[in-house]
Amino acid sequence: SAKDERRVGRAVASAGPCDSRGDGLWMFGTGSKQALVLRAGDRVRAHFQNRFNEKSSATDVGTLLQFTTSEAEVHFDDGAVQCISKTWIAERISPWDHDLAPGDLAHAHYASGKGRTLGTDHGVVLAVLEGGRVRIRFQDSVMQTIPMGWVEQVVRLQAGDRVMSCFKVNDGRGAKSLKTDLGSVLQVSAEEVQVVFDDNIEQNVPKTWVAQRTRAWDLAVDIGSVVDVHFEVGEDGRRSTSTDIGIVVTNCVEGRVGVQFQDAIQQTVPLGWIARVREWGPGDRVQAHFKTGGGEKSTDTDVATVLSVSLLEVELYFDDGIQQCVSKAWVTERVRSWAAEVSDIAVGDVVVAHFKRPGNHCRSVQTDRGIILGMLPKGQVSIMFQDDVTQVIPKGWIEAVATRWSGQREQLAQEEDAAASADSVSKTRSRTCNSGGGGPAVGSPECVICMDAKPNGVIVHGETCHQSTCFNCAKRLQRNGDTCPICREPIDTVCRLHGE
Repeated sequence: SAKDERRVGRAVASAGPCDSRGDGLWMFGTGSKQALVLRAGDRVRAHFQNRFNEKSSATDVGTLLQFTTSEAEVHFDDGAVQCISKTWIAERISPWDHDLAPGDLAHAHYASGKGRTLGTDHGVVLAVLEGGRVRIRFQDSVMQTIPMGWVEQVVRLQAGDRVMSCFKVNDGRGAKSLKTDLGSVLQVSAEEVQVVFDDNIEQNVPKTWVAQRTRAWDLAVDIGSVVDVHFEVGEDGRRSTSTDIGIVVTNCVEGRVGVQFQDAIQQTVPLGWIARVREWGPGDRVQAHFKTGGGEKSTDTDVATVLSVSLLEVELYFDDGIQQCVSKAWVTERVRSWAAEVSDIAVGDVVVAHFKRPGNHCRSVQTDRGIILGMLPKGQVSIMFQDDVTQVIPKGWIEAVATRWSGQREQLAQEEDAAASADSVSKTRSRTCNSGGGGPAVGSPECVICMDAKPNGVIVHGETCHQSTCFNCAKRLQRNGDTCPICREPIDTVCRLHGE
């Protein structure tokens, strides 16, 4: 019959006993084969028991509290609480999916007279109770136990949040102000929050005085992070309207961090004054200030490639061939993210890269193809270009990988390890047999250019020299007018080292 069809359309299939949260209450909507899971806190439209203890012909809106195997407890908006058959639930109006915990700031409806109010007020969650209820102290200090489904919004304050909050008048000794002001959260307790307002006035106020959270703190800040941060201005130390670039130099203590700015001035500022974290690393192309002849910060900026990063400084290779270590706060912006555009590189890859121009070692405008010979420290690579010229360049000069070496790197590495092990055993035996000779031989690393021969070439420049290449590679560098691959000094002469 039509009555049976309507009943089946609102049927609720029970999958066994349910807990007080209502997990497992499945409702099949009319004309739909998809099950709808109802939980405590959901807003529903349901039939109710009339004065004759029978099912009403009309429906009313209420909030689900808890379930048993066959019944659901509903708190209707007129204040009535009834245990009704699950089949009496006609539809779900809105789901409830908030996470409540004691100390949360909640915007919730409250009980006025016999029913649920249309508007909301904010209060502090005191306890989450059994049976789908929550106890809240509202801003007028009135405590109520209400259905958790009456909570519309949950704000869990933390250090670094930016908030609009009322404040204490008369130098913090008076009553609640009529207006609100912007501030940053320093610390949070069960019912109070410590706020430093933008005029640098610090107060502990009730959580219910926080009218709005304008920005939730979601940045990851560590010692050495480069940040855009507001700073103290004026004699009263109020928050600046603009930001400056600084380096975080201390951990967060009671909602504050130490920051060193571009002009080397250090300030301890609230965590919420940090607006952005700048992220860049070795290989990235950046715009940065540089040191002038007197070691001062330049007024202009130039494009450079990041070589290495320390706690407070960054080593840059500028496009005009000048290499400098400058303050991390001198880096104004990232022009190109190397890691995002170039995949991992390895020895043997054919890459498209810029090269050092002869003479001044400036970064070339055009690019050339070359083979990666070695991965060097401080974000540099050794590359042999098509004209057999080998250079050590910043890895950020690589624009793309043209051909990835497919020679089974893992197998080659295993073979090299096996060969090195065999060579070590052979040398050990030789030293044992020749123990009466001139002492044990000292093993040497490979040439940084060809990665094959022993570094028996000595590159002489002025009163210093470096031994990092084989003699043939060293002579080739000298013929091509290249610099020393270690210090980039012009090569005066090349000598061969005899013996081990």
